[in-house]
Amino acid sequence: MSKLSPLLAIWLSCLCTATNVVISKMATPYVTSALFLLGACFSACVLLSYPLGKTGWKRILSPDVRWKGLGMGTFGTALTMTVFMVALNYTTPVNSAVDNQFEIIYSLILSAIILKERPTGKQIGGSLFILLGVILIVLKGGYTQAKGDFLILGSLWMFQVSHIFAKKLPADLTAPQIAAARAFYAMPALIVLLAALYLIQGPFLFDSNATLWGTLLGSAVVNYVIGNILWYHAIRNMDLSKATAIILCYPVFTFILSVALGQDTLSTYKILGMALAVGGAYMVTSSAKKQGEHA
Repeated sequence: MSKLSPLLAIWLSCLCTATNVVISKMATPYVTSALFLLGACFSACVLLSYPLGKTGWKRILSPDVRWKGLGMGTFGTALTMTVFMVALNYTTPVNSAVDNQFEIIYSLILSAIILKERPTGKQIGGSLFILLGVILIVLKGGYTQAKGDFLILGSLWMFQVSHIFAKKLPADLTAPQIAAARAFYAMPALIVLLAALYLIQGPFLFDSNATLWGTLLGSAVVNYVIGNILWYHAIRNMDLSKATAIILCYPVFTFILSVALGQDTLSTYKILGMALAVGGAYMVTSSAKKQGEHA
């Protein structure tokens, strides 16, 4: 992993992110979302057990990682991804990928409030492009799809909270250790969430079949093991704004995969909405990079 180019790692991570959206959509008819995520996180921990060894897991369970890891896993995986999978019952993979670009606007708002950082004109312009792209996708999708879109839009702030915890993790942690910590520390919150759901709704949905088990293993391998390791390897070894600008291209890959698999249809408004959102996201992140270079 240490010999892998950070640039190649981020592009592969982008492809993994896009693939996981499609995989998650395939699983939604067969299983309760939180139960699927618990299985994926547990599988990822099992798969990472051998390469990490006792020393790696001891480091992950150490006090200086424990609470930060819990915050990262709870807000970055358990809560957000549960909402994300629930939303996929109503909306499409392409819509969800475009909706996720809205996270950048949350980032700018929180930076202005907490860090007192005033957004530049280019960042404001890029945010407007993102907003226009998301509005186009939501309004053209009808009531049912809009329900899923709004679920995603309302949960994206939690990713920003997760990033805060992730930034506070010890610098000596390796990319596989961070990936394992994110999966491991997501499980307590998922267990609590499942207990609450059981008390409120009763028995979980679990239709055991080849598609379900294939998507469960696929999500664990593609997203929670390979994708996260590639992402953390990339951001540890390259400029974060550049990595973010590249990863934000994933809706394009999601669009290609979902159309090819019949999960979505080719339409002018989706292409336009995706172009606006991705273009706006690139404007914001490229502006952030220039600011960092002049600082």
